[in-house]
Amino acid sequence: MSNTKKKVVAFTAGRRGGNTEIYVKIALEQMEQMGIECKLIRLHECDLRPCKDCPNGPCYMHGPSACILKDDGPWLAEQFLDSDGYLLGAPVWSLSPCGIVTDFRDRVFGPKMDLAMWEAHGIPDWADGRAKQRPGALISVGGALTEHWTSLGMATLYTTTFSAQTNVIDNMNVYQVADQGEALMRNDYVLRAKYLGQNLGHAVLNPQKDWENKWLGNLEDGEACPGCHTSLVIAKPGKNYVECAVCGRKGLLSLDEDGNIQYRWPEDNRNRLTMMGKFDHVREIQRHTEEIYKPHVDEIQEELNRYRKMEQFTVKAPSKQK
Repeated sequence: MSNTKKKVVAFTAGRRGGNTEIYVKIALEQMEQMGIECKLIRLHECDLRPCKDCPNGPCYMHGPSACILKDDGPWLAEQFLDSDGYLLGAPVWSLSPCGIVTDFRDRVFGPKMDLAMWEAHGIPDWADGRAKQRPGALISVGGALTEHWTSLGMATLYTTTFSAQTNVIDNMNVYQVADQGEALMRNDYVLRAKYLGQNLGHAVLNPQKDWENKWLGNLEDGEACPGCHTSLVIAKPGKNYVECAVCGRKGLLSLDEDGNIQYRWPEDNRNRLTMMGKFDHVREIQRHTEEIYKPHVDEIQEELNRYRKMEQFTVKAPSKQK
């Protein structure tokens, strides 16, 4: 094992000193005791604007520092690239985490940080030496008395891990924790956060192992999907299977003799949590461009220009009326 000290970077999207941050700090404290250098970054204290989705954005070729938005986005990306492990914690507001999580995902990750694209077409100079799979962990914290009002929390946090192939080895889905300091009233969650920190620390200290499709968290949580360990599934009429809304794994659906739902999940190495799943997606996008878009792009130019110039419905915000 290298003598270089391993680094974990944690990002939180909750209040300073809030319940989410408490659980994240409990996990970081465990990793620090394991000899890992830990950083905590509060996203709400960063200047982070929404991605502009630039066509052929300069960040793709020249890295995050080339972004047209001059804020803390490039710095956040550098913090991730210089890490050996990733931890993200966020509170649930309206079923899903607060909006800065999606801004963080879109600005820091996305196509420019796509590990499958790099392996297929070459690692850009700005990522050289830092292109690697990292182990990660996620903490979603909701105040509702049941998971009924927190259903999209963990699912949204997972979306920050896809492009960079951050292998989630543990997650912690919290509910019934709402008021100030209540995180510390739940000894079960405090212990769970300690275990999560130890699990992530173990994965970071053992990078020689392949952490894809590996799980170090609880197996008794009763979640449906054995891949991402969530229960958000898509069921369509007339089908005998469900699809995990997070990782895309398919499970066969049946009822036992008491009428209870049963799942059988065949082995799947091409879901969204795997490199092969990402390679499939890269090729899917390329096929779409080459076979569907390019052969007909000239046919729509006149109408495209007309709609681009159409402004009679547009209302300017007060900040743009000066």
